[in-house]
Amino acid sequence: MQYQDRPVLARGRAVVGIDIGKQKHSAFAIGPQGEKRASLASFDNDRAGVDRLEAVVLRAAGPPTEILFAMEATGHYWMPLYHELLRRGYEGVALNPIQTHGEARARIRKTKTDHKDAEGIARFILTGKAHATRIPDEDTEELRIMTRRLHQMTQMKGDVERAAHSLIDRAFPEYSGCFSKPFLPSARKLILEVGLTPDRIAREPEEVRALLRRAGRGRLTDTTINNLITRAQTSIGIARAATVINEELATTVEVINDLETQIALLDERLRGIMEERESPLMSLGIGPALAAAIHAESDPASDFPSARKYAAYAGLEPDTFQSGAMKGTRAHISKRGSPHLRNALYQTAFVIYRRHDCFHRLYKRFRKEGRRHKDALVIVARHVAMVIWRMLVDNRPFSKRPPQRAK
Repeated sequence: MQYQDRPVLARGRAVVGIDIGKQKHSAFAIGPQGEKRASLASFDNDRAGVDRLEAVVLRAAGPPTEILFAMEATGHYWMPLYHELLRRGYEGVALNPIQTHGEARARIRKTKTDHKDAEGIARFILTGKAHATRIPDEDTEELRIMTRRLHQMTQMKGDVERAAHSLIDRAFPEYSGCFSKPFLPSARKLILEVGLTPDRIAREPEEVRALLRRAGRGRLTDTTINNLITRAQTSIGIARAATVINEELATTVEVINDLETQIALLDERLRGIMEERESPLMSLGIGPALAAAIHAESDPASDFPSARKYAAYAGLEPDTFQSGAMKGTRAHISKRGSPHLRNALYQTAFVIYRRHDCFHRLYKRFRKEGRRHKDALVIVARHVAMVIWRMLVDNRPFSKRPPQRAK
């Protein structure tokens, strides 16, 4: 991997800046002194396009050992071209777009074209101010794909459930007074076999009772079931489109069941990986999926020279301001780093801040100072980040007492 705070130096080589697009890219090559050597306004994101880039720009710039290519790490579109050029023997770096955008805003002439952006990337490298973004190795990349997919599916499940709530609230607004969660196993059976619109439930009360008793496995009392049927018989829900609403709710249950199956499989796979690695993060009291997410966005933690740098990479560094003689720290965090790592660290703080006195005392201290619950948890998350950095660098479990300094 390459750590983002390590400056990128051309070291006398020609630099090829590449502006990344979804299907087409642009390239501009300059020599060590900034003189133009070659350019290509547009080339396709396929093998023929890379061949054209190599023939028109790269060979004109010099042999592979005397060329450094640079591009923005824009979404995922840069990855195929980046790795293809590495495979062909060229050395390259990927840059955080925040850097290049800031450099572009500093230009006096406000021009914005792909060709100019490619030239700007190349000239930015020559300034010595550019810093390479981190590129994971294959094992970490696999872990990153799995953990991000798990997060995505969990979000999808929540989105599907929230969309279904709007249908339930329209058709059967009294339902929430019967079940705290509309998609409990017994409720899912009811949706699939009878439906959840009041007219269906009111028409077949005995069938509903028998189904819920069977599906609830004794956990649903007759009082709860009778309350549901009574509410259905007196509901003020909108009866229009009842058939379509029941069909949509049945489809929602099937989608949720499929997502939960996939989430459980990924959870189990991540558990096996964390147990095989003997991850020290498990000693914090977090689950394997959360530990895997931190590893996926952090490994190797030794890339970061200090705990503060690691917290800053997660965007948990306090925002600062300075104007004239005024200087201070804002209450909010910078949010300039990895959102995936920041979310994982915040979730970790949420899980463990009551389990360990050191974090709970910190939380209570800032709550007493008037901070909101979420703000106090963000502060705890920053301290958790610094503890996690030390745990990963030393590969040791969590200890409530800091290690003794070597004399």
